[in-house]
Amino acid sequence: MSTKLQKEVVSYWRETGKAKSYEKLQENIKVDIAIVGGGIAGTLTAYNLAKEGKKVALLEARDLFSGTTGYTTAKLTAQHNLIYDELINRYGQEAAKLYYQANMEGIATIKELAKENNIYCELEEKDAFVFTEKAKHRDAIQKEAKAYEKLGIEGEFIESLPLNLDIEVAIMMRNQAQFHPVKFLQSMVELIRQYEGEVFENTRVMDIKEEKKGVICKTDSSYTVTAKEVVVATHFPVYETEDKFYSNNLSTESSYALAIKSNQEFPDGMYINTDLPKRTMRGIFNEKENYILVGGESHPTGDGKSSEERYNELVRFAEKHFGDIEVVNHWSSHDYISSDRIPFVGKLHEDLTHMYTLTGFSKWGLAASVTGAKVIADLILGRENPYQELFSPQRNMAAIKEEGAEEKNPIDQYKDASQAKTYEELGKGEGSIVEMDGKNVGAYRDNEGKIHLLDTSCTHLGCDVAWNDGDHTWDCPCHGSRFSATGEVVEGPAVEDLKKINK
Repeated sequence: MSTKLQKEVVSYWRETGKAKSYEKLQENIKVDIAIVGGGIAGTLTAYNLAKEGKKVALLEARDLFSGTTGYTTAKLTAQHNLIYDELINRYGQEAAKLYYQANMEGIATIKELAKENNIYCELEEKDAFVFTEKAKHRDAIQKEAKAYEKLGIEGEFIESLPLNLDIEVAIMMRNQAQFHPVKFLQSMVELIRQYEGEVFENTRVMDIKEEKKGVICKTDSSYTVTAKEVVVATHFPVYETEDKFYSNNLSTESSYALAIKSNQEFPDGMYINTDLPKRTMRGIFNEKENYILVGGESHPTGDGKSSEERYNELVRFAEKHFGDIEVVNHWSSHDYISSDRIPFVGKLHEDLTHMYTLTGFSKWGLAASVTGAKVIADLILGRENPYQELFSPQRNMAAIKEEGAEEKNPIDQYKDASQAKTYEELGKGEGSIVEMDGKNVGAYRDNEGKIHLLDTSCTHLGCDVAWNDGDHTWDCPCHGSRFSATGEVVEGPAVEDLKKINK
């Protein structure tokens, strides 16, 4: 492999979007609705409600769009790998059709908003393809094609691609799209402000409580937001129910992406395989220069294996298929997968009258979250929505387990990962789990040579974190919390930093 990664891990969308900055909460405020989480789900929920005349506050723990929304492959599609045959078998044809319609409606809404508000966000209509290079997966593609026919989905079963790959078979879905999420959402945030909505960055909600005077959001700045209704649109709900519903029904998965330059022209369409290792590709066509996005290497978050090597695997794949390349950006994301692959959108818990959630988008959340934001707005405004039962966290989830499938404990995977050195042996920029006084400790030597020692217990529910050598983070294998190399919360559900240990 001759191509080298850039040193800094940053997504193409965040680097080229250059989102505007907003103030941190600096006083106690009261609003009609507080929306926790500044990704696409939270932003569109805030927009829908502000447009209806509600006083809203959008609260983001870091910078806006710094979660999955800013680190996505940015495909707007109802083709969620192979899902429709599974949904028909699990919930029936009507529910599967609703799922398709919900995603198509999300795509149509983004097109409408972009057109109405003159938003340039690299929005282009594309066909989407799922392919396999393995004969053993031919039957699964054929079953999905039959599901398309049953549901009236526009697409077809094919045996070759516009992309120069030697495939077994593929399935194509028409009328899908791709865009630049940060450019789109920047404009939506400004529209929220035009409707007198408030937007706060670097304001982490630490706790939420329903009280007689309203729902109280306590933040890390000691200030509070009191609201009539609270919408939790974070990766994992900040508020966990007593029955641990979300912990028991959401699993985490990490994946990686490159934006590359190549002399080869990328064909029309968006592509993903149904094989392992996972590979996904699309073009990036902006007004200045064209790039190719290559992604994949999906795995359970925090499995302790080298993420740097996973980036390198993508580089080798890109070199093989696109010749001489230059890696412009590289980044990773992690997603929450629901037990039945359908998002949880609705009342956070049946006993919580004024709290709602959008979560569990299962790696395909861009289109679904737009429709999900409409579902939440309609619930708050007392209107019926055709998708509220499909997405409801209180739905009766049917379980389908593949024959021969085994449950994997992510902590067991982590235990198999190798521990490195003593902390004295760490080089600058290196981290590892080391042993001190008979206990595992997280150790990191920063670029100035200072050693940082951390308790490896995730501050969410106490699972041991693993070192991520590609992104320089500590990742929790149980519920997907991520911490910086020096222990600060990067992504929840954890809200407290890892505890520091003195030498």
